[in-house]
Amino acid sequence: MHANELSQLAITPVETDADFEAMIYVRALVAPEARPTVENLRHNLEAKKDLHYLVARTGDAPVACAFVEAWGSVAACDIAVIPAARRQGIGSAMLGEVSRSARSFGKDSLQGEVKESDPESRAFLVRRGFSKVGAEKALVLELDGIDPPAVEPPDGVRVATLAEEPDRLDEMYAVAVQGDEDIPGSTGKQTFEDWRAHEIDKPNRRPELMFLALAGDEVVGYAGLQAYGDRAFHGLTVTRRDWRRRGVATALKRAEIAAAKQTGFERLLTESEERNEPMRRLNEKLGFVPAPEWSTVVMRGPLV
Repeated sequence: MHANELSQLAITPVETDADFEAMIYVRALVAPEARPTVENLRHNLEAKKDLHYLVARTGDAPVACAFVEAWGSVAACDIAVIPAARRQGIGSAMLGEVSRSARSFGKDSLQGEVKESDPESRAFLVRRGFSKVGAEKALVLELDGIDPPAVEPPDGVRVATLAEEPDRLDEMYAVAVQGDEDIPGSTGKQTFEDWRAHEIDKPNRRPELMFLALAGDEVVGYAGLQAYGDRAFHGLTVTRRDWRRRGVATALKRAEIAAAKQTGFERLLTESEERNEPMRRLNEKLGFVPAPEWSTVVMRGPLV
């Protein structure tokens, strides 16, 4: 893209279904494993006031997209440029727009993830003052041919679904706050509204696939799945501090594996921060194997 063509680049906020579809088009070329949907994207935008989606077009052709949102002490962001349009100034233009949004949130730094397998994108950020602050190691469990595992919670604990125990959100959030504080690389506590928007109300969340560990009448842990077609993503597994190292997380993960198998998913994906050794060991014990093609490096740097 020559300078005069770059001047024709239009970066606009995402507002219409056509804009959402343009984002999905770009993401399918850059990260086909992500599988965003219009429904999920719209939910995110409506649920979070400090979230901006951007799409870049040259003429009518989508060439890039981005998001930026207030996330603890930083602005979380992601920029995706289709392979055919890279090295032409589009990424720099998007970074400028993302930085403007971050300033409007009162933030002075950006944090985002790049694939381990994408050294070009990492180099782009390093040249602009970014450095590595963490990494998310992806793992996968192929469900074909395995039997649903027994859940086997520790003595005094039962596992139930959110569909069975729908009035537990305040307790779940309190446990999630402890998790946010203790996970390496955490940037701060989520609000209840942001937590609920992501963990509970997102369209690909299902209450029958959200599992709670209850000791007596208290929530001491939870874990849930997100559905993506024929596969599911196993996100946060969190246990209250006074119940850790007793088998609660193991029982929750086994419940998820069994539910994923019984629901008909073919593959279960998860990830954990590279310094979170207990969770990484637990995932491997349950049969997950490394998926380096989906692993990411977390980068943080200044606004431009």
